[in-house]
Amino acid sequence: MHHAPLVIGGKTLAEASDGIGESRDPSTGEVIGTFARAGLTEVDQVVAAARHAFDNGPWTRMRPFERGRILRRIGELMLERRDDIARLESRDSGKPLRDAYWEVDCSARFFEYYAGVADKQHGTSIPLGRGIVDWTVKDAIGVSLQIIPWNYPFQLIARGVAPALTAGCAVVIKPASDTPLSAYEFLKICQEAGLPDGQVNLVNGRGSLIGDALARHRGVDQITFTGSVPTGQRVLEAAASHAIPCNMELGGKSPQILFADADMEKALPIIAGGFLTHAGQVCNAGTRLLVERKAHDDIVSRLHDHIRKINIGRALDDPDMGPVINAGHKAEVEGFYELAESEGQLLMGGNLPLEAGLAGGAFVRPALVTGISNTARIAREEVFGPILSVIPFDTAEEAVAIANDSDFGLVAGVHTASIDHAMHMAQDLRVGQVWVNSFGIGLDVEFPFGGYKLSGFGREKGLEAIGAYQQIKNVCVRFG
Repeated sequence: MHHAPLVIGGKTLAEASDGIGESRDPSTGEVIGTFARAGLTEVDQVVAAARHAFDNGPWTRMRPFERGRILRRIGELMLERRDDIARLESRDSGKPLRDAYWEVDCSARFFEYYAGVADKQHGTSIPLGRGIVDWTVKDAIGVSLQIIPWNYPFQLIARGVAPALTAGCAVVIKPASDTPLSAYEFLKICQEAGLPDGQVNLVNGRGSLIGDALARHRGVDQITFTGSVPTGQRVLEAAASHAIPCNMELGGKSPQILFADADMEKALPIIAGGFLTHAGQVCNAGTRLLVERKAHDDIVSRLHDHIRKINIGRALDDPDMGPVINAGHKAEVEGFYELAESEGQLLMGGNLPLEAGLAGGAFVRPALVTGISNTARIAREEVFGPILSVIPFDTAEEAVAIANDSDFGLVAGVHTASIDHAMHMAQDLRVGQVWVNSFGIGLDVEFPFGGYKLSGFGREKGLEAIGAYQQIKNVCVRFG
């Protein structure tokens, strides 16, 4: 049985003022771990520890290349413990084991990447004429609060914490209560790598209690949040109470646009993976398929055959698809099946596992929805489950109009053999990222990621991510 304590200022606290919480394996419903649940007392303590580390600790005073060496060591230790972390993450979040291995590998890549960036944060020189010298300095913003969702906890901790540390910030991590366990493994790695006490801190607990209190705390200088739109809006309201900046990565209803000239053999597994990965519990899941009408019936038939063969099972057994996060979310997804049947035709796939040990698991079946338009609720609302809405189009212009007719704008995929189609789509789609003949390429930490509209603002990943954790100071000197 795993136990995740709090880590505040380098001190490990096995108990906290709001008691003990439980973490369950979504595949079985069994309790696999416990965690110390912080209350308001620990909120003040953790912010004070991070504040002290930032204001008085050695991290911001180190030479940038020295910080880079520690960041690189964090990535190395992740890979050394790859098996243990992946198996823990698979059980805690319900993702198939191979996806959990990817999560650890990607987390290590973030630290490798930003380790190389640490000593390359250059300011600029601004010419103002003789007798005046002007330049800019990139200062760390201060204490960063990282509010982590339950779908990819280990990887999303790394995605936010690595650039924050690169910039020189101190960090408070608040994981989701459904997946509290791997965050403590991350803290242990940071300590072993030589990160100073208090530079990264961990508090688990109820979002309604400590999440709001942390976001409102005047000792916090910046917030990075990944999660749903309603929760993100509450975080923004809390941040507005003391006027601090936020990175917001929110929901999506991302389109995959399939032209009839595409290579269907290559496109089909990409389209399927776009909505089946982690049972559709991915912010950038491609859950709307816009397909050129003359290819519609063929691709629906192929996709239905594909999802009927999907193996659903225990996450640690590495099935094609594992469970959703918990019984409550299972009920929500099943409610969308009923909605889909009322709006169009529901084509189900896969079979629920029959093993007795999995009777308490939160398993759902993948599904296609056809016979709908983009005005259907099932085509507009984020399900966070393995349901693909299929919508026909006749022209490229219509495809763009349908794709952009959404409250969200996170990513889009385009499948075509035409460079003209690809380039026009990339130009006209109102999303933060456009994939052409792909929908993700693996350990892709190098380029920026973020959304338009209700999908959020700010950018994670790549060089652009570091700006969220920096203030620009201008210095002007007159001489002579």
